[in-house]
Amino acid sequence: MIINQYLVSKNFQQADSRNNLELFKSLLQPHFLFNSLNNLYALSLRKSEQTPEAIAGLSQLLERVVTYSRKDMIPLSEEIGLIKDYIALEKIWLGECSFIMDFQVKGNTADVSIPPLTIYTLIENAFKHGIRKCENKGWITIHVVVKNDKILLKIRNSVQVCNGPGEYAPATHTGLGIEAVRKLLYGSFRKGYYLDARPIGDVYAVDLIIGRVAA
Repeated sequence: MIINQYLVSKNFQQADSRNNLELFKSLLQPHFLFNSLNNLYALSLRKSEQTPEAIAGLSQLLERVVTYSRKDMIPLSEEIGLIKDYIALEKIWLGECSFIMDFQVKGNTADVSIPPLTIYTLIENAFKHGIRKCENKGWITIHVVVKNDKILLKIRNSVQVCNGPGEYAPATHTGLGIEAVRKLLYGSFRKGYYLDARPIGDVYAVDLIIGRVAA
């Protein structure tokens, strides 16, 4: 009887953990959609000739987001492809507002897997809270390295000048999006990951290390 009670309790805990992961995964879809629709609305207000192109691109991107979100894990290569398409859309949404980008990917991204939209969400936050507020002075660095079955991610982005020289309003990058990312990473890797997001002067820095990710 004690063994049966233990097994029942363990099954309930596993089911509850699974349900929680599904909840956190589901939070990333509306997070993505809300931000994208806001960008599309701003583009339409400018009466941009690229609005139809942005709508088509967003439709294709959303279809892939929904497909990926149904999976527990996806190859990092697919997440990278999603990020590249998102950045292409950002360039349309930003219009004449330019920014400098350093985007590097090294290593075999096809043989390692991550929960869908985790890295994507961190990069989306960098644009939302940083690049879009810097008015032609924005820059972003994205380095993804796969080495020895580990994923190393470094994101650095400029933040908005607040009142005057040397006074900044750094983005906090807090909210449902990044908290859902933390929960998904913990649910998939437990203590096998490290995520740090913090302002450093006029720069916002995100560092992510994920171990044991071989497919």
